[in-house]
Amino acid sequence: MQFCSIMTADERPPTVARKRGQRSAVSGHLHMSHYPISLVDLEHAIVVGGGAVAARKVRGLLDAGARVTVIAPQLTRELEDLARDSRIAVIRRAYQNGDLREARVVIAATDDAEVNHAVSADARARGILVNVVDDPAHCTFHVPALVRRGNLAIAISTGGASPALAKHLRAKIEQTIGAEYERLAQLLAELRPRVQARVPQEQREALWRELIDAALPLLRAGREADARRAAEALIENATADR
Repeated sequence: MQFCSIMTADERPPTVARKRGQRSAVSGHLHMSHYPISLVDLEHAIVVGGGAVAARKVRGLLDAGARVTVIAPQLTRELEDLARDSRIAVIRRAYQNGDLREARVVIAATDDAEVNHAVSADARARGILVNVVDDPAHCTFHVPALVRRGNLAIAISTGGASPALAKHLRAKIEQTIGAEYERLAQLLAELRPRVQARVPQEQREALWRELIDAALPLLRAGREADARRAAEALIENATADR
């Protein structure tokens, strides 16, 4: 399943969120409330802008399975290639009011603040999620830095405060979370129906921890068959004790 992770502003329930703009008692800094969600189906996304930043945003949207339209008078070579391969639709002109019809998500990535602000205002008026690159005040969502390992996705967000810090943390996590975690996620997904059918709910959390601890080092060593056998043995032992 493909999805896109975002952080939406001012969506957290009042019982768990700080009030918008409330200062931290520890640091004295302002905190903005954000609620992380993953959109399962992006449907139609519009990117306004045709430069390198827009191209990077388009790549992320395509990876998440979105149908993407780019609005810009000029495109980078990468975007031209995507258009030629029919992977994106292109409107080759400057942004105009009304261009956002049928969009579910909009990203404004031009080098013109006035255009970006107009895109934000139009999107908000239509109730469309909008991100303006490097301009948190005009966003209704932020795009976190993302580490993908197959179906496993780890999102890092600073709520728009410091994209550089989010990228730094992403690089750190990428060094730690290798391809073995993708294989582990696949294995656990395959075993999940059996565990749910045969293991009482109160025992599952402990069993999952055992499965992960047993399988992960074997997967890291490339011993996938051994990892599967170890996991299946743990499930059998758990059900035999019933």
